[in-house]
This record gives sequence, C-alpha cells and structure tokens, in this order.
Amino acid sequence: MVLLPGCAVCSATKSTGILTEKRVSISEEWVHFKIQSSKANRSTSLASLRNKIRRHETSKAHKIAQELTEKGGQDLLGNLVSSMSETVFAETDAIFRTAYYLAKMNRPFNLIELQEKNGVNMGASLHSRYSSTKIVEHVAKEMQKKIVHSFVSSSSKLSVLIDEATSLSHKSAMIVNLKASVDGATPEFVFLELVELESQRAGDIEKALLDCLDTAGFSEEWLQKNWVSFVSDGASVMLGKNSGVATRLTARYPNLFTWHCMNHRLELAVSDAVDEVQAVNHFKVFMEKIHNLYSQSNKNSRELLEAAQEVGSQVLKIGRVLSTRWVASSFRSVKAVWRSFEAFNRHFENAAGDQTRNGKERQTYRGLARRMQSKEFLCDLGLMYDALSELANLSQQLQAHSITLLRADQLLKCTIRVLASFKDTPGEKSEEALTAQGLGHFGSVPLESNAKLTPINAKQFLQSLINNMEKRLSFEGEMLHDLSVLDTGNWPSTPGIRHGEAEVKRLCRRFNLCEEQAVNGMRDFLEHPDSEPESLKPLIRCMQAIPCSTAECERDFSLMNNVCTERRSTLLLSNVTNLMMVSINGPPVRLFEPRKYVTTWLKSHRSATQARRQCTPQMPVYKQIWKAL
Repeated sequence: MVLLPGCAVCSATKSTGILTEKRVSISEEWVHFKIQSSKANRSTSLASLRNKIRRHETSKAHKIAQELTEKGGQDLLGNLVSSMSETVFAETDAIFRTAYYLAKMNRPFNLIELQEKNGVNMGASLHSRYSSTKIVEHVAKEMQKKIVHSFVSSSSKLSVLIDEATSLSHKSAMIVNLKASVDGATPEFVFLELVELESQRAGDIEKALLDCLDTAGFSEEWLQKNWVSFVSDGASVMLGKNSGVATRLTARYPNLFTWHCMNHRLELAVSDAVDEVQAVNHFKVFMEKIHNLYSQSNKNSRELLEAAQEVGSQVLKIGRVLSTRWVASSFRSVKAVWRSFEAFNRHFENAAGDQTRNGKERQTYRGLARRMQSKEFLCDLGLMYDALSELANLSQQLQAHSITLLRADQLLKCTIRVLASFKDTPGEKSEEALTAQGLGHFGSVPLESNAKLTPINAKQFLQSLINNMEKRLSFEGEMLHDLSVLDTGNWPSTPGIRHGEAEVKRLCRRFNLCEEQAVNGMRDFLEHPDSEPESLKPLIRCMQAIPCSTAECERDFSLMNNVCTERRSTLLLSNVTNLMMVSINGPPVRLFEPRKYVTTWLKSHRSATQARRQCTPQMPVYKQIWKAL
C-alpha cells in the first residue's frame, strides 16, 4: 500500500473553518493526510496517485484555499487603514490630541463639547469619557511597547527601582521604574507600571515584579544579560538578608547589584544622631508645639500673619522636624522659624496678654515666649539651621536625575567635611546667634539665659552626625571600588598606561560587556582624560544607569495621589497606570504626534467619523436668570 501526504494548504485552511463558512466541501483524506492507493502494482498505484494530485490541484476547493492563504500573509487591515481619507484621520487626530492633553494635564475627560463650541471639527463619534479612557489606554500601552522595544533592541543595561505604598482607595500598590539608555544616550528614568499587590510578602512582591517585566516585553534571557541593578528603600521585606526581595532576585540573577536608597539612608543617619544626643529631643518637641499650634487653629494663623505685618517679616509654612519626612522638609521648618523669629515672639506675647483667652492658654503662650527669648534656644536654632541646610542640600542633590554613585560619594564626603568644619568654625547662622547672645537681643527680641533649658552640645551633635553618615552611607564592596577607576579624581598624579585595567575587566565580566573594547577605551581615557572614548562609553553608560536613590518613585507616588484624589478614588489601578504613563513619559502636547497611535487604533476600533449610537442628551433644568446673563 502506497501512502501520500495530503495538501498542507487545504489542511491549514480547513482547520480555521474558513472553507466551511464558504460552503466548500473537501475530501477528508486530503485534510487528514490519509491519501492511499490499494493497487497491487506499484507503477499503477503511483499513476493513480499522480492523477489524484492533478485533479486536486485544479479543484475549486484547492484554489480557494490557496487564495485565502495568500491573503492571510497580507496586511489587509493595514492596507484598509492606509486607504482611509485624510478627513477620517484629521478628525480622529483631534480626538486623540484632546484626550492626550486631558491625560497629560490631569484634567477630567469632558472637553469635547467645548472644542466643538470653539469650531473644532471633532467628528461624530468617540466623544464620551469611556471612549477617552479607551484612547488613553491605547496610547499608554503603545507607549510602553515602544519604550520597552527601544531598550531591548539596543541591549541597554537596565536598572529597576521599586517602592510600595497604599493608594487613596486603600490598595497596596508598587511603583516600578526603570533607568536605561537608548542608542548610547545618557540613561533616563522611565515609569513602567503601577502594580497592585495581593500581599506585601517578599515572595509575592518578587513574583509581581517579574510578571510585570515579562508582560512588558523583557524576556528572561534578556534580563540575565542586561539587568544590572535593583534599588529600593531599606524596608526589611525589600533588603532582608534571609528572604528579602533583593536576596531572592540575586539568587536568580547572580550578577545583579542591589542598592539601598541613599536618601533613606540619610534619614536613618539623622534619626540615629537625634537618638544619641538627647538634647535634640527638647528642640524637636518645641518645634512640634509650634507646628501643632498653627496647623490646628485658623485663629492662631491669622494672628501670626498680623504679628508678622507689624514687624515687617514674612511667615513661611511650619512643618514637622526630624520626623519621617525627608531632611529637606525639616530644614524648611527650621528656616521658617528663623526668618519669622520676631513675628512668633510678638504673637506669643500678644496671646499671653489676651484676656479673651483662658488662664491656661495665656500661661502656655507665656512659656513659649520665654522659650523663644532664651539664648540657649537661639543657639540651638542656629546650629540646626546650619546642619540641616547642608543635609538638605545633600538630600536634594541625591535626588537629581543625573546623579551617579561616584558623584554621590563625592557629595557625601564633601558634606561630612563641611559638618566637621562647623566644630571649629561655627556656621553662618550659629555665628549670628552667638553675636546676638553677646548683644542680648536678636532683632527686636530681647534675650536672656534660661537655666532650665539644656542646650545642644554642638560638637557632640555634629560628630554624631558625621559618625552615623559614615556608617550608613559608606561606599563598600568590590564593585563600587572598581567603579571608582572611572573617576579621574581618584587617579594618582601620574597613572600608568594599565591603571584600572583589572577593575575594568571585572566590571565588564559582571555587566556582560566587551573586555577588550573597554580596556582599549580605558587606555585612551588615561591618555586623554578630558574626553570620553567611544569604546569606553558602554561601561560609562552602564555606570550612569545605576541609580543611587528611589526619589523618582516618590515623585511618581505624588503624581498618583494627584491623579487618584478622593473624588476619583474609584479609579482602577490600570487606569491610574495609563494616566501616569502619559503624564510622566509622554512628550509635551505640542510634540505629540497622534497619527501613529490613530493608525494602530483604527485597526480594531471605530474612527471619529463613524456614526455613533443615538442617545438623548440630558438637558439641565432651565433657569430664568439665564435670560439676564
């Protein structure tokens, strides 16, 4: 018995059901590859099979299957979209541009009616807020796809930053940010997704992160070669030595560099110094009293403004100090008290003599005024102003987009040297406080000593700050030492031609870069340190892609709270993600080109010119006063 395979074209077309829809019958033997001949004579059997093949080739079923196969390889939807008139594109462009603007500026989706009143041709469809939501979703998904494709296609070295928080809708969410370079340019931060967490255990966070990266388009093989660093805050679930997220990731990606956000480390260092120097707590408690006094009473705030006008000073907002907020916030509060010192004293004295207040209140304000007028408090205020000014400056520099680990190390060492100099030479505000102490008044405020107050020991506090900063923010580890060879400031006065060669090779092996190319680039760099050699740029861009802070995640959470307000707390996290993708990563409205997104939209959605379902608009109740307006 002789067997012959069936027709692959007919089989593939039959399996899709297309031939059935066209009511064309086809032999089951040809579909299921069961063609056979029962002739005993081989030559006769082959002649019979050739005859069957010829008849099938000329049959109507085979011709239809062949036509359908050829059409299946063509982009019919793309050709159909490209053949649409310019009017269809122009009106749909207007809809997309409007929806993009509303998402970019965080505005409600109800601007179509205004656009039509202004004479803009917005078509007949896609006017509802549901359509706007779908358009923004489409644009956000296309943007994410293009961003990920640009990273993957250029084999950029990738850093991942994550942070978790609770949204206004009481859902546990995780921000996923990336930092990478495109086509050899300077690495940039990119918002990837807002992920809802089922639980906050390390295993679930790891799974959610890896699922997010995989869904976005980063394959496991690509991540093994190009994922270089993971950055988070110092929560135990993130950086726990035994089963934290970072530990789990390094077990899966052995060359992954994990890093604790330096801004969070700085806060921990300041907190440790406050705990060690007990006198700082007295200052902190007094500042808390001032904050509570004016944040909880509109009357007190109004009277403080009046007192400030009397003394000709400006009142700044008073916040909490040395709390869970970042150190720059504490500095703003201390700065506000320093600048409005006379206004605060005037208000305390006025309130202490205000007979409309009860005796307990007047006594409270009298005690506050006595504390403000003490020489010890003014010296403490000057010391905290100088110290927090330097720490706030460091914190803000660490939050910069362009900051690198090497630059962060330089800034840290510089700040420590400045704080150490304050022990021998007081800072600007401490000098002013000491001068006022000798004169017996600060501006119009009389000063006197208060034996009950325990002043802060300036040298003890500054040394405690220095010790804890060196402990918390010190740069240790072989990789960080190797990266320092790229900093010309760490080179010897006359470096040899092979200086840093071993370090560069170790870095290349860790980050999957070409050793020979990087070594040649390092030698060129040693000869001409004023310019970056092209062959060394991959290593430099890799170093620049490693963030030293998760400040970008904090900015994104601030935006999330602006998007998902109390009046919009029912928004799904997927919709919040789409809005944030457009707002953070999208170009300005004037640079936004809707046509490329409209083209992909029209392949599966209606255009703005298509007729929409008729519905009766809800008219507002007519008011007679409108006639006069």
